[in-house]
Amino acid sequence: MRTIISIANLNTKSVIELKPAQFSDHPAIANIHAQSWQNNYRNILSDLFLDKEVEKERLVFWHNRFLSSPATQQVTLATTNQNIVGFSCLYLDYDPHYGTLLDNLHVIQGFQNYGIGKLLIQNCAGTILKKAKTPKMHLLVYEANVNARKVYEHLGASHVYTVKKITEDKTEARVCQYLWDDVSSLI
Repeated sequence: MRTIISIANLNTKSVIELKPAQFSDHPAIANIHAQSWQNNYRNILSDLFLDKEVEKERLVFWHNRFLSSPATQQVTLATTNQNIVGFSCLYLDYDPHYGTLLDNLHVIQGFQNYGIGKLLIQNCAGTILKKAKTPKMHLLVYEANVNARKVYEHLGASHVYTVKKITEDKTEARVCQYLWDDVSSLI
């Protein structure tokens, strides 16, 4: 899928292409994931983890995830000029009640607020409608990640519950579950 998005701060129009990720993409995905956490999780995860450990931890995480990926895992890249600028990761039919899990959605900092995240979510919705048993999609987001929560709410997701969880750096934080009962509303 190719979409033209105007990137004003780059003074140009960029063609964004969505395509399935491959194992060889895992270092770039891990890098985007680590940078996103470093930029957005400063008051959620420890500075020590974000400054010293997250890059290696995410590289191992994505390497292992691609090595043992189930058929239900769908990782999509957003690229421009053959550079990865964002990605999403779905697990189709993950939960019998809440449907497909949107496990990750990240866009690099210089490309945020131009519709790439929305484009990835719409692509997720299309994938769910084609391949999943139910049109539902859910995700977990840190309660303190207010900007992401506003985006999901703006796109029609409903807040279902909030719980405490142990984070990747072994601290505790509150996470919110959001749900789209029918992802066709996203297309």
